[in-house]
Amino acid sequence: MRWLLLGLILSGCTKCGGSAVDAGVDAGARVRRSTDLRNALIQSYPEYRDTALLDSRVRVTRTIPGLTPASRDEALAKLRWAVSDAGSGWDLNTFHLEQTAPETLVLSLPLSVEDVGHLYLAPAGLSSMEMSMYLPRQLPIGKETFELDLHYSSSSERCVIRVRQAVTLLVANGQWRVTKTPPEWSPDAAGDDGLPEAFSVEVTGTDGARIRFDRERGQVRVNYALVTVE
Repeated sequence: MRWLLLGLILSGCTKCGGSAVDAGVDAGARVRRSTDLRNALIQSYPEYRDTALLDSRVRVTRTIPGLTPASRDEALAKLRWAVSDAGSGWDLNTFHLEQTAPETLVLSLPLSVEDVGHLYLAPAGLSSMEMSMYLPRQLPIGKETFELDLHYSSSSERCVIRVRQAVTLLVANGQWRVTKTPPEWSPDAAGDDGLPEAFSVEVTGTDGARIRFDRERGQVRVNYALVTVE
């Protein structure tokens, strides 16, 4: 049932007032980029065998210059957001919205193991532009960032292998380059090979996307981030 609901969300929201992407006051010479959830997932977590997914969440963070409680509440009411029963933020379908700073809103969607499994097979994923439709319209955009967080576990050696594999696949297509590694890092090694129990590897794409892999013993946290409006 959850996947069916997520599928409806992926195909577009009928409650949020149409399919047009935010425009109007934000039109002009802005740098805009886009990606989608499925693409980010495959790049960040290409091989899931021998791992256990502990947590996953996709989110869009937007700064809105001059945002006030009145303008925020008016915009959210038009999109049918409701105050969360949890007492923090607002809810719409399976989306959650929080205000983390005076001019910053964070839209997030938790992903279950089943959701992630279906996304590998889906013909298309939820795009960053589609997610932005759930944020206030007709309000200026300062900056917007699309992110995917993944947290998985396995044996210590397998975690290293999965990180190496993901980085190797990214670099092989020519669109990514390694921008941070521990001194002991070797992309061709098969196991730990003297790596510290905790280390970070970062790769950057030609489109400005950045993927960071943080491994600590038998767990890996992955963060995919792309600035979509600046």
